[in-house]
Amino acid sequence: MDTKKVIKYVVVTYAIAWSIQTVVSLYMIDDPSQKGLLVFQVGLAACMFAPLIAALIVRADFRNMGWKPKFKGNIGWLFFAAYIALPLTVIGAALFYAIFPDLFDLTGSVLAVQGEQSGIDIMAQLEAQGLNYGTYLALSLGPAVVFAPFINISTAIGEEAGWRGFLYPELKKRFSYPVTWIIGGAIWAAFHFPAMLIAGYEYGTNYIGHPWLGLIAFTLFCIMIGIIEQIVYDKTKCIWYAALFHGSINAILTIPPVFENAYAADKLEQIAVLGPGGTGLIIALPFFILAIVMGISVIRKNSKSEAAS
Repeated sequence: MDTKKVIKYVVVTYAIAWSIQTVVSLYMIDDPSQKGLLVFQVGLAACMFAPLIAALIVRADFRNMGWKPKFKGNIGWLFFAAYIALPLTVIGAALFYAIFPDLFDLTGSVLAVQGEQSGIDIMAQLEAQGLNYGTYLALSLGPAVVFAPFINISTAIGEEAGWRGFLYPELKKRFSYPVTWIIGGAIWAAFHFPAMLIAGYEYGTNYIGHPWLGLIAFTLFCIMIGIIEQIVYDKTKCIWYAALFHGSINAILTIPPVFENAYAADKLEQIAVLGPGGTGLIIALPFFILAIVMGISVIRKNSKSEAAS
């Protein structure tokens, strides 16, 4: 491992991402309107290209990252990367709402509260169009489930080229798989910390154990998701599959909150580190289990290969 190169990469990545996150987070706090939220969201999207830019600056080996799409032998991984997040999220959401049934709602309170905040009766508008909340969800979530993972590749590739394309392979030159996954995941998580600490990204600012429990929970999430993404990348030898899985995570994990009881805002804020947001510990539990199973499988196969050589 080229230690100086890795350190330079992390420093440059953080310098870019943390600067942007700090500016847009403070802007949103100063202007909590839709404009402020839009600026914040655009800023976070821009941050996703910081790892790619840093990799360019340290002259990472882009030629061997697997930029040419590889479909032969990878169709199974294509569907895995695009859609495995859906059943795992459904299981995680079912578990969360089973534990907290009072937070589950199918009447559209999320839309109703959003409308109340903006002075618009959204539910009345739906009824005027002949739609109920269930139909609205089907029409809005359906395309997100099917197409969003592929659309989100356009921004996810900015992170994946840096994390999976450069950082993880570089760490693996010195460390074992588990250590690589832990260090890489922790670096990836800290990439988001300014937005979390300043603007309450992911969990808000009123949850139990704030802010340390949120930082720990999100770090654990990044470690586990990073395991899956790195294995997908290693198996396919194509960076686009890792980006596709990343894109699917960004899309699918936004679904559970649409079923929350928005009128129980206080309780939702207090337990946000558990869910229903996609990075909550309960919602993400199926992903953790999958990551552990896949990780153990890779470690065992690697041990057998080393023993045979």
